[in-house]
Amino acid sequence: MQLLKTDTSPYARKCRVLIREQGLTQRIEEIDAMPLDNPAALLKINPLGKVPALIRDDAAPLFNSPLICEYIDSLDSERWIPASGTSRWRVLRFQAIADGMLDLTVGRRIETTRPEDKRFDFWIERQEAGIARSLDLLESEAEKFAGAFDLGAMAIAVALGYLDFRYPESEWRKGRDRLTAFYDKWAERPSFRDTQPPAES
Repeated sequence: MQLLKTDTSPYARKCRVLIREQGLTQRIEEIDAMPLDNPAALLKINPLGKVPALIRDDAAPLFNSPLICEYIDSLDSERWIPASGTSRWRVLRFQAIADGMLDLTVGRRIETTRPEDKRFDFWIERQEAGIARSLDLLESEAEKFAGAFDLGAMAIAVALGYLDFRYPESEWRKGRDRLTAFYDKWAERPSFRDTQPPAES
């Protein structure tokens, strides 16, 4: 199998961290695919032209990081997504919050990198407000995920790492001691260190 990715995509990073945590690096090869270049290999399997995308052996390709993570998780007996019950919805809820933060952070970056006369402060401020509210919610509910090693917790850690990468001026650690302690533990994991985006990007 092959995972099409970029080193800077936080959505692909979720998949890449899970691949390492599940010990699947020998089964899933990671291939660079720059979406803005419209590479044929990517467009052939994902008409949306986005990464991550997973090419499976003798099966339809998958795209969208929650779907790919669900599939990756099915390949190992140590599950990062509970099969059913309250714990499953807890994990998926936190993944949804983390993915929403990523959407806002990506949207903010796109807006702030436009030429100054084409930027819309309304959208930048709206995205920043949504990020701040989400961080406050996560700080207030940290006891529900801080000790867990599941997809929800991992997605939150990836989102926090992306804030450091693309929106450091958010100063998300300020006043959020529990989130900071949570992230520091994740930052020490080999899967997390190995998928750190390049500093020069």
